[in-house]
Amino acid sequence: MSEPHSPSKKDVPKHLRRAISNKEALFHVSLNWSGLRIGLDPWMQEVDFSINLVFTLEYALHVYASFDRLEYVVGLFPMVEFAVVLPSWFDLLAAHVAGISSTSTLLQTSRMLRSLRFIRIFRLVQFATSSLQQQAWAAMLTIVSIVFTTAGVVQATEACLVACDDEPRVCKCRDLSFPNLLYFVVVSISTLGYGDIAPVSTSGKFVIAFVILFTFIVVPIQVNRIQATITSHTDYSSAYSEAKLHPHVILTGYMNAESLSIFFGQFFHPSNLNWNERVVILNASQPTSEINKVLHAYDSKVQYIVGSPMLDEDLTRAVLCDASACYVLVNRQSSRPQYADQCCGLITIALRRGNPTCPIYAQVINSRNAATLLKTGASDVVVIGMLKFSIIGRSSQVWGLPTLLHNLLAQCNSDLDSHHSSLQWHRQYLHGYMHGIFLVDIPRTFSGLTFGDLIRFLYDKVSIIPLAMLTDDGVRFMDMEFKLGATADPNLCCKVYAIAKGLTAVEGVTKIPPEQILSYRKGVRRKGKLMSSNSLDEMKKIKPALGNEIGQIRERIINMFTVAEDYDVEAALGLAEKRELADYELLPGEMSEYERFVSLGVPEDVTDHIVVCGFPSDTYHFIKTIREAPMPDDLIPSPAIIFLAPTCIDEREYERLRGFFLDVYFVQGSPINFGDLKKTNIRWAISVLVLTQASEAQYSDPNMVDADAITIVRYIVEISHRTRMPNFVVELDKSSNVKLLSSLANERRTSSAFGLPALVHRNVSHRSPRHHSVLSRRDSFWSSLDDGDGNVDATLVLEEFIASGRVFMNSMLDALMSECYRKPWIAQFFHILITGSINDLEERRLFQVEAPEELIALQYGECFRKFLDMANCTCIGLWRPERGVVLPHPCVFINPPTDLQIEPGDLFYVVGTPFTFASTPNIFTH
Repeated sequence: MSEPHSPSKKDVPKHLRRAISNKEALFHVSLNWSGLRIGLDPWMQEVDFSINLVFTLEYALHVYASFDRLEYVVGLFPMVEFAVVLPSWFDLLAAHVAGISSTSTLLQTSRMLRSLRFIRIFRLVQFATSSLQQQAWAAMLTIVSIVFTTAGVVQATEACLVACDDEPRVCKCRDLSFPNLLYFVVVSISTLGYGDIAPVSTSGKFVIAFVILFTFIVVPIQVNRIQATITSHTDYSSAYSEAKLHPHVILTGYMNAESLSIFFGQFFHPSNLNWNERVVILNASQPTSEINKVLHAYDSKVQYIVGSPMLDEDLTRAVLCDASACYVLVNRQSSRPQYADQCCGLITIALRRGNPTCPIYAQVINSRNAATLLKTGASDVVVIGMLKFSIIGRSSQVWGLPTLLHNLLAQCNSDLDSHHSSLQWHRQYLHGYMHGIFLVDIPRTFSGLTFGDLIRFLYDKVSIIPLAMLTDDGVRFMDMEFKLGATADPNLCCKVYAIAKGLTAVEGVTKIPPEQILSYRKGVRRKGKLMSSNSLDEMKKIKPALGNEIGQIRERIINMFTVAEDYDVEAALGLAEKRELADYELLPGEMSEYERFVSLGVPEDVTDHIVVCGFPSDTYHFIKTIREAPMPDDLIPSPAIIFLAPTCIDEREYERLRGFFLDVYFVQGSPINFGDLKKTNIRWAISVLVLTQASEAQYSDPNMVDADAITIVRYIVEISHRTRMPNFVVELDKSSNVKLLSSLANERRTSSAFGLPALVHRNVSHRSPRHHSVLSRRDSFWSSLDDGDGNVDATLVLEEFIASGRVFMNSMLDALMSECYRKPWIAQFFHILITGSINDLEERRLFQVEAPEELIALQYGECFRKFLDMANCTCIGLWRPERGVVLPHPCVFINPPTDLQIEPGDLFYVVGTPFTFASTPNIFTH
């Protein structure tokens, strides 16, 4: 892709002709400045004829090369070019033909035609770089050419070719200087004239009358064209002009206001060090009013360009060649997910073609397309469907998981610790909300420590929890006995993904004195640990990465996603084989497996199952995540899964599930129908998951997209209010709609850890007079949060459904996408955190265990060390059930204060090899 405005050798002759034509026009003015010059010096005639010969040849070539020669010859500008070259040939003819005097009609015509050379200045219009400049130049040059050409023609027609001593009106001629004629023409075409100068010849009067009429017609047309261009020209059609001053990233693909708001809030957060970056949005359509509101909030940092990423000229306007990174967003609400993924693939190809080295982060809906997108040039891919439904699937067994991940990704610009609340759980919850995932550079002074020693040291010194390491094979969870080595960088030991309380804590790692590290290394007493030969061999192969091993890591990710494509092939083969044998195997009236799946429903003895309202777009990975998740008891099988939806998945998708998963059932119906809900045995379910199925296009107000999901919540709470309430997670597309879920709360709360608020508006029904003082303090605390400069609505932080981990918000996916720029491979980190890695022999991942009796009443800091020392696992927080007035609803605490006391019913979030207390009952007793 060539540089914009780069000079080309083929343009040199064109520029040369423009310069010669303009110089020739100025030369004509200089010769006739004081009056019309009748004859030229011989050398002037030779130079004039030589230049004219060049333009004559140019005209002849244009006529010869034109597709329709007659149409070209009768065109306006070709006719002017022809008239301009005639004077030199007339002079040549007069010089070689006797009897042609200076007063002859031929030479008089020649002198008049010479003035048309001023029209050649229209060649300058080609220097314009935009449509607005082109129209402005055209209007200005139109007026200039009219004035100068008319002045030259009038000078030639009014000049006295024969000496005359009478008055000009008697002689019918007068000699006028060029400046006076310029003044005369300007006054004549702009007003009725002052009368101090007037034409005296008949031909002069005719010329002036014609020019005035011509100007009245042409100039308004040019002005209207400028006005039309200005009307159509917006700030969105200009090019990005600050590439040399500020590095920028390009954002393209599908845009909506909420996604942009989340993306910008994350991207420009101080913890991401993007303060000097700019974002250039390249989109084929004009921004909506909602998007404009977001753009105005980041007016100095974001530029919106209307254009297509498929066109080179639009990519040039976005300065793709100098972009630091590119983002390609997918329309996750598309009714045709495959088509949406294909669009992202084409955009990725176009971006990679324009910049071979720029990192490109793309989104896709279907995991089957991820490997293809990586092969076409994407640096990393966020698979919306697989990631979202893996999180929702695991949340059926890991309580509060959506909030845990959301709070680790969400950034808050306000220092929430400075806002004091009378409620203790507020302080503990907000303390965790301030934490996030960071890619931390570990200095070389840490070399020689084990990964477990690194966790202990950083947790004690700066309250940072390392979880995984960036290696040349990608992101990996490390064995606690893995010994930290060195990299090619003389100052770097390794890069780790860690939980930290803001950028200040991360920067504190480099400020730790080397003496403390050396002293800690000497004082470490390491207990011997028996390891299998496979684990030892695996540890020897691990090499820490610097972050620039893009090609090797991409290949690993491609191999991971290629597995999904293999399942598609198996499903297609299975479906084809089934259709071939169907005529021979099925008896008359006998149903196929797919027909039985659709019509038979749920057996009556199914209990302790998971009810899913709606079908996920990636059903395979949804069920696979649930089936592969560790169970709290080794003797308990994976729960059955019941889907409740108006329509079933198609037969092809069913073939992907058949043979891999058992105990999967389907109930055709609506979740807002009590009869259909009862068919799912919802009273005996352990988890209920509500998926958003609608799209914005179905509603006049796009904020109504979650109407079905919120209504389903009300019906499920209605049917379950007299029985135990299962673990409950609802998916919301609009984050602001979580307030409508919280309006379901009331004062009647069950003492069970599984309780869910019933259907009463929190602002009216559950606020008794004795609660007014407490509630007013709570509202004032929320108001203080609103005064901060957070990137999201700060009142959502303490919304009940968020704090308790009962809602999955799609904004998490936009936040993750934004983090890819400064935290490479973070999408892979979250993938292995939720589902584990196929290359990890220990099957490390995030899991949840209930606090055993040995840890009750201990402080959290002590429990953290016990998990690390005795279970070789890392504890990152806990989920606490409601405690009446002290804690009115369940709550997720991330890396809580070390002095937090553990209570019965607490569930620890742990990262490592999953274990159960049934299989290892004495793990904390020694």
